[in-house]
Amino acid sequence: MFGWLRAGRRRRWLAEPFPAEWEAALRRHVKQAEQMPVELAAKWRQRIQVFVHETSWEGCRDLKVTDEVRVVISAYATLLVLGFDDEWLSRVRHVLVHPTPYQGRRARIGVEGVDYSHGDWMQQLEDDVEDEHLGEAWIEGGTVIIVWSEVPTAEHLVPPGTNVVLHEFAHVLHELLSGWFPSACTESGESWLGAFQNEYGRQVREADRGRRSLLDDYAAESPEEFFCVATECFFERPSRMQSQSPTLFRLLKQCFRIDPTNWMA
Repeated sequence: MFGWLRAGRRRRWLAEPFPAEWEAALRRHVKQAEQMPVELAAKWRQRIQVFVHETSWEGCRDLKVTDEVRVVISAYATLLVLGFDDEWLSRVRHVLVHPTPYQGRRARIGVEGVDYSHGDWMQQLEDDVEDEHLGEAWIEGGTVIIVWSEVPTAEHLVPPGTNVVLHEFAHVLHELLSGWFPSACTESGESWLGAFQNEYGRQVREADRGRRSLLDDYAAESPEEFFCVATECFFERPSRMQSQSPTLFRLLKQCFRIDPTNWMA
């Protein structure tokens, strides 16, 4: 109904040049910007402009969301959809940014809240606290939560091959591609999903045996987490993945319709 209004806003935003301050932040913090081909780089900057403007940004726990924060997070998020002709991130309407890891709730306490009639009401609160979070994706509500200290930047040292923005937005893309996975076939004609599940099974076996692999052990949690962790590595260490996990690399290359080894050493 309001597509024409959105299209008009986008045309106005894209009529403006990519701000110099944004370009400086992109080149300073996001290493994928260093060798990206010109045409792809132009498309990427357009996606960044749209995502920065269309998204509602909120800082948590006194964090000020600056243009630098918006641009870096938007850059990593839109990397995932550079291979698609259409725009896939409109479903994300809100990005909440925490300065450091935060604690969540398991929501085991009912809608009526804590039952203070029992003597263990303090324990109810303690049991309801989760471990620290680095990010979350609430797809139905269109909200993604990111911890800024865990985003790879010039100032943030994170484990190689990890990227919390890529991970959380991969959850969004996983949902949007849910209809594509079962019907897709690999270049050899086999089921894409079957081949992917084989790779996940290999990851689980390696984790059960205590063997280190290219991916973090969290990849063995579930097929969806495997997809998200593998996505991080695909965009952060593509040459390493291509060398050590060639089948998984080919599957993700087909899924994302892009080859980051062309512009990532």
